[in-house]
Amino acid sequence: MKTTLLQTKLYIPPAQPDPSIGLRARLVPRPRLIERLNAGLDRKMTLVSAPAGFGKTTLLSEWIYHLETRFFGKNLVSGSPRPVAWLSLDEGDNDPARFLAYLVAALQTVEPDVGADVLTALQSPQPPSVEAALTALINDIVAVPQGDRKGRPYVLMLDDYHLIAARPIHDALTFLIEHLPPQMHLVIATRADPPLPLARLRGRNQLTELHAADLRFTPDEAAAFLNQVMELDLLAEDVAALETRTEGWIAGLQMAAISMRGRKDVTAFIRAFTGSHRFILDYLVEEVLDQQSPAIQEFLLKTSILERMTGSLCDAVLSKGAEEQGSGGDGVFSPALPLRTSADSQKTLEYLEHNNLFVVPLDDERRWYRYHRLFADLLRQRLQQAQADLVPTLRRRASEWYEQYGLIGEAASHALAADDFERAARLIEQTAWKMLTRGEMTTLLNWLGALPDEVVRARPRLDVFRAWALTLTSQLDHAELRLQETDTQGLEGEVAAVRAYAACFRGDVTRAIELSRQALEHLPEEGLFLRSLMALNLGNAYWLSGNPAAAGQALTKAAALGQAAGDIYLAMIATSLLGQAQEMAGQLHQAVETYRQALQLATPSQGEGRGSRPVLFAGLAHLGLAGPLYEWNDLDGAMRQVMRAIELGERGGSVSTLQGSYTTLAQVCQARGDMDGALEALHQAESLARKHDLIHVIGLVAAFRARLWLAQGDPSTISGQAIAAASRWAQESGLSADDDLSYTGEIGHLTLAQVLIAQGMPGEALRLLARLLEAAQTAGRTGSVIEILALQALAFQAQSDLERALSALEQALSLAEPEGFVRIFLDLGEPMVRLLRRALSQGIAPNYVARLLAAFGEEVELTSPAMESLIEPLSERELEVLRLIAAGLSNPEIAEELVIAVSTVKSHTNHIYGKLGVKNRTQAVARARELDLL
Repeated sequence: MKTTLLQTKLYIPPAQPDPSIGLRARLVPRPRLIERLNAGLDRKMTLVSAPAGFGKTTLLSEWIYHLETRFFGKNLVSGSPRPVAWLSLDEGDNDPARFLAYLVAALQTVEPDVGADVLTALQSPQPPSVEAALTALINDIVAVPQGDRKGRPYVLMLDDYHLIAARPIHDALTFLIEHLPPQMHLVIATRADPPLPLARLRGRNQLTELHAADLRFTPDEAAAFLNQVMELDLLAEDVAALETRTEGWIAGLQMAAISMRGRKDVTAFIRAFTGSHRFILDYLVEEVLDQQSPAIQEFLLKTSILERMTGSLCDAVLSKGAEEQGSGGDGVFSPALPLRTSADSQKTLEYLEHNNLFVVPLDDERRWYRYHRLFADLLRQRLQQAQADLVPTLRRRASEWYEQYGLIGEAASHALAADDFERAARLIEQTAWKMLTRGEMTTLLNWLGALPDEVVRARPRLDVFRAWALTLTSQLDHAELRLQETDTQGLEGEVAAVRAYAACFRGDVTRAIELSRQALEHLPEEGLFLRSLMALNLGNAYWLSGNPAAAGQALTKAAALGQAAGDIYLAMIATSLLGQAQEMAGQLHQAVETYRQALQLATPSQGEGRGSRPVLFAGLAHLGLAGPLYEWNDLDGAMRQVMRAIELGERGGSVSTLQGSYTTLAQVCQARGDMDGALEALHQAESLARKHDLIHVIGLVAAFRARLWLAQGDPSTISGQAIAAASRWAQESGLSADDDLSYTGEIGHLTLAQVLIAQGMPGEALRLLARLLEAAQTAGRTGSVIEILALQALAFQAQSDLERALSALEQALSLAEPEGFVRIFLDLGEPMVRLLRRALSQGIAPNYVARLLAAFGEEVELTSPAMESLIEPLSERELEVLRLIAAGLSNPEIAEELVIAVSTVKSHTNHIYGKLGVKNRTQAVARARELDLL
């Protein structure tokens, strides 16, 4: 039932030549309009804009048939068949998240894979912006260059767009139009021109328009409609008079035709009505209703409250329940008899369709219908005038039916319309969390705003849901105010969760940690999703505070809870952040393994129609992998991973992934000697940060740029311009050696230390580095400790204190060697080369130092006792393969990293086994560690 109801929004059957299904199958051919619509397919957009009753939907439905079959009558339409994605809009679609979800669902009727990741992202705890989601959707569409998988361009049709009033949706559609893929054509049907860039489209000849003057029936079309379709056999002068009276207005002609059935003096009837469309319509609807039996009149009026109708729903609204149904009699339907069963309601719908009483079928099985919008408006007005006191009862019955079928959102909507606030509050409470996870914050806030304050106060959880919706729409102060005004006794865990999420959003790490822990203490064990979200929030807060051990513990729990809750997004994000925490702790190999696990979580299993393509939010894991690969000086592998992260970040609209990816890309480019590419990558990162007002990221990018200026060689040979630029950054940043320290500011302070050394102030640098070292060691940030010790070594060298320089370097090397750190030393340039030569000459970590000097391009003869003990030394490529084996990569993954064939990987692996004297991977890694080869 749920799926069927969704489908009614997405597809209206084309006008197929089946004489048994009423007016929509026996249309007046309108080749002049079909030809104009066909001619506009090469433009971006078609707008069909006219008041109610001008046949917009009927014309477009007829056009669909021609688009999908290429036939118009007996003639072939030019071009290839075009599938159509149709979305019928209503007032409830003014929620941006709901609009996007239905838009994706409509497109999936044409191309099943399109937008799947967008739907997943919209249902995440941190859904992307509308623009980001549309960007991802557009990129998904472009990924199939010619259209659908059969290579056909397609049409996206939005019907009843005048019901959309939300500015964010108009902005979203404007963005879609401006970036519309060439394989898509957009059609909008509306009663009034929408607030879209129509003038710009007209100026660029990218818009085809049909308005009321185009849609009116010509005299010939009016004659064909009245005499052939409606079978009235009118005289030519009567047809002309009707056409003149109605000005070709199709709804007026149809109303008049229905009213004239069975009349003897048709000419007198035609003379009886004149005036405006409103007057004609009021007059004619009364005429139409008066011709119907009491049973049909009752059906029409009472069911007019429904957006969509099916037999059992109509039966419920009419209160023809099981206790009233009886046996159903002889099963013969008659519109003159009272309805007895839902089968009668279904037959009534079919009767109305067959007799052209303004009903539109919404599925191929003729189970769901809706009234013509104009006719429904008139029926509701008539019902309000005649039986206003009955409307709440009808709405309540509809609400009960929807609740019975598990359609809680629709049930709540009807309860609100009935002013049954107690029932509405109960239903909203049932569905609010699902609405939040679908991103429908706007609808939820509107519903809660419609409830009286005393009803909400009686259900304090509703205010907690309101606080979540406000928090997720960045209205943090308003959310806190609502919580302060609410009696939340018994809801301590849920309230703490909202506040913890808001604190992390604000960057208040200390409070986020406190509140996240408080929430986890009070939330029920069975609340897996919220507990997973809070564990993730706690882990993220610990990570931001620079505490890798505590972050790792919380994130491990978050990943497990996310998987138990069936939420792959939460599990995958938690696993990726866990990899970052391990990297912070200096555990590069473990981090790589964790990132691989995250990618496995993010990759759909085979047989789901999407192969092994990772979902969009897997970009975070690819970015994670780029870090260790860069550190191991595998620049090609790091480049592949970071470009994949950028691709997925752009498609998914993930600002955090893109920001991290561009800064990592800058490092890779600089390491390759591509300074222009590095600066361009930082420019992209900065532009992104400024667009989203990310002040901290702007400062981070500036620090990375200063590092690039200093990474061009020996301080004695760096251009004065570069040092001046770095010095200018240091001055503008406002940083000093006496600042309060935090992990989020660590990169800036480390960069400041480099600038101070380059400026000839190593003493000032050492004062700052000593404080940084104590903080990093206390927190267990081994990666930071290695870098700080390396910088201390350079500062001591600048003071000509070689003993202390080598001591600091030896400490750094002892921490770095087990995990194979390379770039952390290489990025410090020529001063580090000189110091490493000194270390080698004094026998400090000779094998490791020799490898580092070789990475610098120094010709060093390796004299490793371990290597000498082997029957045959391992080649550099074999060492690369061995390190990737130790990192947990499979043969195909190693092949991808090294850009070689899987068979070549197997060959290298066999050689490694032979040289090490082992039989499998586990033994190889163990033996390599014994020999200090990793």
